[in-house]
Amino acid sequence: MITRRTCRIAAAASATLPRFAIAQGMPELQTMRSTSKSWLWMAEDYGREGGFFERAGVKVVSNASNRGTNIAALAGNAGADIVLGDPGELINAVAQDFPARAFMHTVEKYASHVVVRKEILDKAGVTEASPVPAKLAVLKGLRMGTTGPGAAPDSLLRWLAVKGGFDPNKDMQLVPVQGGGPGMIAGLQQKVIDGFCLSSPTSDIAVVKADCAYLFNNATNPPPELKEYCYITASASLRGLRDKREALIRYTLGIKATLKSIETDMAKFQQFARTYLELDPSIADQAVAANSKIYATDPVITPALYASVVDFMNIALTSQNQPKLPAGLTLDKIYDGSILAEAAKRPS
Repeated sequence: MITRRTCRIAAAASATLPRFAIAQGMPELQTMRSTSKSWLWMAEDYGREGGFFERAGVKVVSNASNRGTNIAALAGNAGADIVLGDPGELINAVAQDFPARAFMHTVEKYASHVVVRKEILDKAGVTEASPVPAKLAVLKGLRMGTTGPGAAPDSLLRWLAVKGGFDPNKDMQLVPVQGGGPGMIAGLQQKVIDGFCLSSPTSDIAVVKADCAYLFNNATNPPPELKEYCYITASASLRGLRDKREALIRYTLGIKATLKSIETDMAKFQQFARTYLELDPSIADQAVAANSKIYATDPVITPALYASVVDFMNIALTSQNQPKLPAGLTLDKIYDGSILAEAAKRPS
């Protein structure tokens, strides 16, 4: 059942957030993500609703901010214990001495997708199956919806523009859209944007109900550089990693059990996803087929995965006339692998 709670975040106005409640009588962790329901958060949602966290001995309360960036929620005593989101936001924060670390990842595809009005693609003679250079060229001159500067959709569109050889600041209009998925669909209907970047099921809804088509479905047909990518991480403050270590280890055990269940019993997970995400029958088959295999089988953040994130971020930062990440910002500066290591010692 979804209720609402207020979460005060450092340097941000307090916001009313959806809340998902489960079993009582065990340590509780508050988590934060950008939107209430998306394939991006399903490792946590399946873990909570499927009883994996309960069996691991931790209560998880999931909150949605309806903002593109949320790492500030880890500051102070009144915010979240865990933030789920793009590691780029964490890396930028740590580069400015923000006291937080990622402790695992759950999604291994850059599973925010790019959809564009079908009439635009038809006029250009481009489909999702077209060569990448042709698809990139379509973006030039378009008004593309994002969840705001610094968020993953904004970074992806910038990266695609640079790969296409044009300037996202001059040759494409990036339009911040509030309200998550419904806001994007409304923007299309009001013709203030020509397309957007966001995860499923919103991208599927745009295809079926808002006369759009996929330009990049990054779950099934991403640019080659994004075929394997550390996209959704779980992060905690340094204080939380110290003071709530046991609860975080239990959370990690719950996520590991969830990821294992997704891998070994895909049909059960897919059925859960259809119901939990309230997928419209007209988009359900497409959404399930594309997005049910985006999850990591191993939640460890490897040096290779980190290197690909840094390469991606440096392109996005340069497009904003910002300096590249400091060379000394190595994996150990943003990732604490000890939580996963301790979880691995315990019975699964």
